[in-house]
Amino acid sequence: MKPLEGRKRRFGDRNDGFLVRNLEPMTKLIPFIMRSKADSWVLFEDKIDITHTQEFLRDMRQGEMPRLTLYHIIFAAIVRTYSQVPELNRFVQGGNIYARNEMKGSMVVMKGMSRDSERTTIMPRFDMDDTLEDVAAKIEKEANPIDKTVKVAEDNNKNEFDKLELALTLIPNFLLAGVFRFLKWLDKHGWLPTAISRLSPFHSSFFITNMGSIGMQPVYHHIYEFGSISIFGAIGSKEIVYEVDKEGKPHRKVYLNVKFVVDERICDGYIFAIGFKHIKRGISKPEQLLVPPKEVIHDKIDR
Repeated sequence: MKPLEGRKRRFGDRNDGFLVRNLEPMTKLIPFIMRSKADSWVLFEDKIDITHTQEFLRDMRQGEMPRLTLYHIIFAAIVRTYSQVPELNRFVQGGNIYARNEMKGSMVVMKGMSRDSERTTIMPRFDMDDTLEDVAAKIEKEANPIDKTVKVAEDNNKNEFDKLELALTLIPNFLLAGVFRFLKWLDKHGWLPTAISRLSPFHSSFFITNMGSIGMQPVYHHIYEFGSISIFGAIGSKEIVYEVDKEGKPHRKVYLNVKFVVDERICDGYIFAIGFKHIKRGISKPEQLLVPPKEVIHDKIDR
């Protein structure tokens, strides 16, 4: 099930989203007060208790999902959140706010851990009612074919984004600047070809980077001016602490540090707060992600 599945495009809609037509006055004015993402980003930082999540992971790896990772759980928690708080799947272009008509997550896959290692980007697409198993399978389907022993240009299994990326690098720099100005202009007016927006990680529902995989804590990662991405999350290394309860007994806890940068124009702070509570709950109590959501909530975008 896709966001707003079955809805027909109307005048003012785009090929990648539907115009939100029921905005309150301030929300409608915000994109004109804050013209760019650099002017409208908001930073979220939190620490998520994954003590139980670690036990859940261990049990699932020994049983029905041997390849399950914490990264899969994080993605599944975000997918579940979007099914309950669909306003997070909005974006701003040309002064208008749109509800995205798909759910696409982006992530970088490193081809090694040396200084000269290259990277590629995968963009699995998700359904609103996906379970943890569905999300993990869709990520693995995109990531498994990548040959990490060769450079991007030499990879016989390179994905379509890699091919587009390599083609663009063949254009001389003095022309490339004009190409991207033209693409931005097309995107602003909703005329960017679907073939390009589908291959672009900058036109995603969310982008997540795993800083913990290289032993770092998360950074506040910018949300690109190019494209329509509104939420970028960074995941850090796991942190082990010992906390004392009311009776003075120490308990080992494992926390995950996360940081998000969001475009505040897409919805108000209350909606963001609800959304991030859902994400935390999904990560810290992943059992709920094993079954589809009881209800999928679609964005209300009409007057």
